[in-house]
Amino acid sequence: MRRLAVSLLLLSGLFGLSVWTGVGPADDWVHGCEVRQAYLDRLESMEVDVNRMRIQGKTEQEIARAMVPRRNEAKSLVRSKMKVKDVRKLDQRNQARYGSPQGPTVEWMYARHGGNWHEIVEASLDSNGFFDVSCIPWFDL
Repeated sequence: MRRLAVSLLLLSGLFGLSVWTGVGPADDWVHGCEVRQAYLDRLESMEVDVNRMRIQGKTEQEIARAMVPRRNEAKSLVRSKMKVKDVRKLDQRNQARYGSPQGPTVEWMYARHGGNWHEIVEASLDSNGFFDVSCIPWFDL
């Protein structure tokens, strides 16, 4: 029992060391969450621009045609901060799924969402909740 208590205290201390100093056993997790936060910040910025474009009277199609490539650009910029082997895996997955290593094209999204431009715009602002939840302790809420 004492060994378990000591192990828990040491592990939590080492984990805290990674979170606060960037040095320790959870470095990969911390770095991954920093990259995720940068991506989510870009999506937030895109949402502001979508709302601005709607106020300006742009059609959903015009907005979608602007935001889908912008989301792919955001992914590319954020991936530049990732490890090469991780980026390679993501590119291969995207190539197999979307036919492009950057991600879905406007045409792919159009087919996927049945031609509903509003859904395409909303999907371009969405993120994977599983990965977001994995970084909740790191995010500034």
